[in-house]
Amino acid sequence: MTNAIILSGADRYDGRWHDHPATSQRISEILREVGFDARIRACHPRAFGDLTGAELLVANTASGPPAPEDASDEDWVPAHAALKAYVDGGGPLIALHLAASSFREIPEWPDWIGGAWIQGASMHPPIADSHVSVRTDVHPIVAGLTDFDIYDEMYSYLELQPGNVVLAAHHYEGRDHPLAWARETGAGRAIYDAFGHGVRAYDSPERIRLLQREALWVTGADGATIAST
Repeated sequence: MTNAIILSGADRYDGRWHDHPATSQRISEILREVGFDARIRACHPRAFGDLTGAELLVANTASGPPAPEDASDEDWVPAHAALKAYVDGGGPLIALHLAASSFREIPEWPDWIGGAWIQGASMHPPIADSHVSVRTDVHPIVAGLTDFDIYDEMYSYLELQPGNVVLAAHHYEGRDHPLAWARETGAGRAIYDAFGHGVRAYDSPERIRLLQREALWVTGADGATIAST
C-alpha cells in the first residue's frame, strides 16, 4: 500500500468551524479503498514529525484567529521546515478545502498548491446543495466522470497561479469559479480540491471518485489505473 499522511486541522490550522477529525476519518476511508495506507496526524508541532516515509501528503487544514493555547511561531519552525523539505523533494501533495488559507508562514504554499484564499476577496455563498461541472476532456483525472451535486461550500474568487489544469468548477455571479485543479511544479505533482466543509460533502459518489483519482494521479498512477477507479 502507498503510505499517505492526512494532516488534520489543529492548533493554528484548525479554524474552529470545521470538524477536521470527522472529515479526516472519512478521507482516510476513501483513500484506503484505492490502496492507500492513509493515517491521520494532527497538524500540530508535537505530532507533525519529519514526514519521512510519506508517499502522499493530504492537508485537511484551515486557518483562523489565534488562540492562547496555540503553539508559538518558534514551535512551528521544525514542522514548516519538514513540510518544505517534503515538497522540495518532489513529494505528492493534495490540499483540501480551506487548506487554501493555511500555512501563510510559508511563502511558497500558494505556488505549491496553485492558489490561495484571499481575505476580503475570496468567499462562498451559504452552504447548500450545489451543482459542480466537471471538465472531462482536460485531464486523466476527470476523463469519464460526470457533473455532480454536492452539499458543500462553493468557494469563489480564489486567487489562482499560472499552470493549473482546472478539473471542476461552479457557476456563480455570471462566471465559472474553479473548485479543483491539478498542477506539476518542479519534481512533484499537486492537487487543490476545494470540497470538504463537512462529512456530508463526501456523500456524492462522483466526488469520492474525484478524490480517489486525484490521489492516484498525484502519486504517479498510470492512466488505466486512474480510469478504472
